[in-house]
Amino acid sequence: MADINNTKNSEVQQNHKKLRIFLLFLLLATLFWSLIKLSKEYISEVEFELAYSEIPNNKLIQNEPDKKVKLTLKTVGFKLLNYEFKKRVLDYSLTEIERKSGSMYYSETRSNTNYLQAQLSAETIVLNVEPDTLFFDLGVKRSKKVPVVSQMTYQFKTGFNFVGDVTLSPTEISISGPEKVIDTIDEIYTFKDELNEISESFEYAVSLEQPNDVIVLSEEKVTVKGEVDKITDGSYTLPFKVINLPRNVIISTYPKEVKVVYQVALKDYNKIPENSFRIQCDYKQTEDNKLDYLIPKLIDKPEIITNVKIIPNKIEFLIKK
Repeated sequence: MADINNTKNSEVQQNHKKLRIFLLFLLLATLFWSLIKLSKEYISEVEFELAYSEIPNNKLIQNEPDKKVKLTLKTVGFKLLNYEFKKRVLDYSLTEIERKSGSMYYSETRSNTNYLQAQLSAETIVLNVEPDTLFFDLGVKRSKKVPVVSQMTYQFKTGFNFVGDVTLSPTEISISGPEKVIDTIDEIYTFKDELNEISESFEYAVSLEQPNDVIVLSEEKVTVKGEVDKITDGSYTLPFKVINLPRNVIISTYPKEVKVVYQVALKDYNKIPENSFRIQCDYKQTEDNKLDYLIPKLIDKPEIITNVKIIPNKIEFLIKK
């Protein structure tokens, strides 16, 4: 029995060896066949991305032109395989660009065939380029200054807040680009960002949003500065003045006084005198807007206070006859 098993195992091993040899020869045959096939010449269409260069002086591309072309290539299979799997960006010169009308220009791709072919391998011939024409909207390069607008948000530790205005540095920057695009931009925004658990003054660099790929910013970042301190609430109950009353009109208001509530740095609490506030109501505003109440407004206040509120924010009145 043992001899029979040994004989069977030997036969299995022989069969496995023959199978491995067969597979090796099959692999080699396939490899040689592939090499022969890939060494032959073929004609095929391959898509390439474009990067534009040599734009006419003082001109910038205002639109989003075609950034891909389809080349009909004649080359060996190895090269075609390489072009298909390893995408390349080809430079496209605009030295031969022609004006169509206004700011519109065009370039016939056949005028750049040799230039495109020179960027490929020596064994490759460009037979055709699609599309046959590329169109461009070219504008005059222009610069202007625009304000910077912060999109920052702030979260404070309990008992802390700003004790002055938040400032940006610089407050405006220069932008340059095609005239048609520049004219649509009136301000530049910071990225949306948030500072949390704030308990002290800070300087923070925040990046600017790029409004358009063709726009160049003079600055990539601005500095946000904020003065922060421990704060406390303060308040005064104060009289107000009604202005622009007609000579023949006498009114009676309710209430006669309003409460001004504000926040101030704890260290400055005793620096806020009562007479540093001035409140008035404009009767003309009420009359022009056909309101049945007066609106109290803070005309003067100390610079070092923040978050000021007037209570109530509407004053009832009666006209005395």
